[in-house]
This record gives sequence, structure tokens and C-alpha cells, in this order.
Amino acid sequence: MGHSMGGMISARYALTFPSQTQRLILVDPLGLEDWQALGVPYQRPDLTFTTELATIYTSIMTYQKSTYYGGTWDPAYDGWVNMLLDVYTGPQGRTFAWDMALVTDAVFVEPIVYQLPNLTMRSLLVAGNLDNTAIGKAWAPASVQALVGHYEVLGKEVAARVPGMDLVEFEGLGHSPQIQDFETFWEAVEGWLREV
Repeated sequence: MGHSMGGMISARYALTFPSQTQRLILVDPLGLEDWQALGVPYQRPDLTFTTELATIYTSIMTYQKSTYYGGTWDPAYDGWVNMLLDVYTGPQGRTFAWDMALVTDAVFVEPIVYQLPNLTMRSLLVAGNLDNTAIGKAWAPASVQALVGHYEVLGKEVAARVPGMDLVEFEGLGHSPQIQDFETFWEAVEGWLREV
């Protein structure tokens, strides 16, 4: 099971080592669409690095509220914001910001959408229908921003193209359904695991 970028990595692992992967669960994975092909302009890592260095509580919270939690906020989510902020403002903050710039570049230029139909094991795609994750959306023109990050559509499209992939969609949840509504999330995942 992998979430977000971890979903991309889990999918790549399963594609590379199919004999070692019996089942695969992707939770709101990145790379379900090719952002660059949809018009999001490429941004060099050094420019992303500058943005990462400017990270503050408000920028993390605003992004997570919009993307992770479908526009809602619970004070309990502050723990996740502060954990990330502590890394950015800690002694390794510059290194972390550079690493995030490189990770952003890798995720942006290597979407998994084209390889997913090659999965050979049973898989589950979990998608919060309010997830609007789209790497590079912030530096894209508004006309392109409107085209990307629609997990309520992407989940159905991807599951229809991947043999043996089931889809669970969560109405009213964003990029982190496992945090936003753990009980509903776990009930769906555990139920799928019992069936396959």
C-alpha cells in the first residue's frame, strides 16, 4: 500500500517486481495524469527550491486544506502541518527543500499513468473525490489549472484501463482519506483485502 508519492513508488515496485507483489493498494497516488502533456509548464528544480525555501505554516495549511481535506479543516490536522514545518525550519531545512524540489521534478516528469495498465496483480485504487492534486498546478495558467487534478474523474478512468483494478471512491474526502476519515478508509481497504 502506498499513498500519494508513495503510491507512485508502490506502483513502480509492483511493475518492476511483479512476482514479489501479490496485491497492490494505491491511495490517491500521484501520476494518474501527465500534467506536462496537459499543459502544465516544466519548472526547473532551482526555481522550485526557491518556493520550497519560502514554506511557512500558512502555505502548508492552505495547501493541505484545499487538497488533502477537500476544503475543510480540523485542528487535529495541525499536527501534520507542524511536523512538516519542523523539517523545513530545522537544521536540515535547506537540504530538505532541495530534496523536495528534486522529488517534485521526478514526480512531474515521470507520471505512472502510462505504465499502470501493465500491472499483473489484483489492485485497488482508493480515491477521495475531492482530491485535486496536480503537481505544477500552482505555476500553470488558470486555463490549465482547471483541467488537472480531478480525482473524481481520474479514478474511474484509470481503474477502467487497468485489468484487475478495483476502485473505491470516498465522497467528500480529499487527498488523505486515511487521515480525514480513518474508519471509513480502513473498512473499505480491509473489506477489499478479505475479498481478494
